[in-house]
Amino acid sequence: MPSPSSRTTSAGHADPEDHVPLKAAHHLALLLLAMEPTYGVELLQRIEARSRGRIRLNAGSLYRMLAQLVEDGLVEPVEEVVNPAGAGAPRKLYGVTELGRAVLGLEASRQADLLALARSLDLAGRKP
Repeated sequence: MPSPSSRTTSAGHADPEDHVPLKAAHHLALLLLAMEPTYGVELLQRIEARSRGRIRLNAGSLYRMLAQLVEDGLVEPVEEVVNPAGAGAPRKLYGVTELGRAVLGLEASRQADLLALARSLDLAGRKP
């Protein structure tokens, strides 16, 4: 369910523009979940690996982020996977919603515009 602060379009759907710009961790999580549904701990590992260690979350931060993304309507649990040995709680697989994909598209366009500007200033690709 979208957060109460989200506007809705005339058709009654949440407005993707209310969710951009995305925070770096949220953006990467959405991109990884758009690739394939993933459960929390695996997502945590993929975020750290894909960001080359620049984004590090602990389990509590990850699950708070996932809860926020679910509340905003960008992510949804798609399946629960039970450990074959029967140990532990079922793992929820999370995937990106239609709204989440729309937000990713807007964010990609926004960043493409910024990259084009940086390139026009001969700033893209420079090392600090």
